[in-house]
Amino acid sequence: MKSLLFSVLIGLLSACTTQPAVMVRGNIMSQADLDQGQKIYVQSCASCHGAQGEGQFPDAPREPDATGRRGAPPHTGEGHTWHHGDEMLIEYVRDGGMGDPESFYPMPAFGGQLTETDIIHVIAYIKTMWSDTQRAYQDQATASETLK
Repeated sequence: MKSLLFSVLIGLLSACTTQPAVMVRGNIMSQADLDQGQKIYVQSCASCHGAQGEGQFPDAPREPDATGRRGAPPHTGEGHTWHHGDEMLIEYVRDGGMGDPESFYPMPAFGGQLTETDIIHVIAYIKTMWSDTQRAYQDQATASETLK
């Protein structure tokens, strides 16, 4: 009986330590999706946003550099990415931009290089850099987009 109870307890503890589900557009992403997203992130995003999502200027991610422009933001919880819904993030990666090129280094458009599935995988991977609370907030931002 003790052995069975111990096995059940270990199983429950193991279940509690796994990474929470990451969703994009309401779909739960698999580990293979996250792995693919990480691979694409390293190839296409890390040169500006940092290998660990720390941003272009990790020592001062929100401060302008000598040119007066702000660099690529962090994608970790320290950044602002988690404040935006999925559709906005997908559009931004696909179409690029960043409003004012005198104040920001513009984001290149990746729509010609990455498929929509690739972009979704990258966004899913970025979500692994956030806390549970940040993912829940972002899920709400995504839900709000669909109400507009």
